[in-house]
Amino acid sequence: MVAVFADQYFLFPVVALALIGGIVLLLRWAFSRPKGGSLVRKTDYSPADPDTFGLLVVVDTVPTYNQARVRAAMLRDFGIKATTARTSDGWSVYVWPADEIAARGFLDAS
Repeated sequence: MVAVFADQYFLFPVVALALIGGIVLLLRWAFSRPKGGSLVRKTDYSPADPDTFGLLVVVDTVPTYNQARVRAAMLRDFGIKATTARTSDGWSVYVWPADEIAARGFLDAS
């Protein structure tokens, strides 16, 4: 038979509560406001400049999000990689430079 001492019954809850407390403190720090050095960045929802997307090229600009997503989906169905972004001009559809001519031709034809 295994002998169990009273201090072993006391040790497990203490260690478990210490671990839970440590996790709670870590999560409070990680998800705190930026003044405290948060790990989670604040999302910026302001429109960007159209030319801040690196190599991607604007092929179309529309006023609404839904129109931009439909245009991008049409290009993807055609086999062209496309994405959308909110810019100061409206919602822009971006493609890679190699696909620019094909994308413009497809969007002008549709």
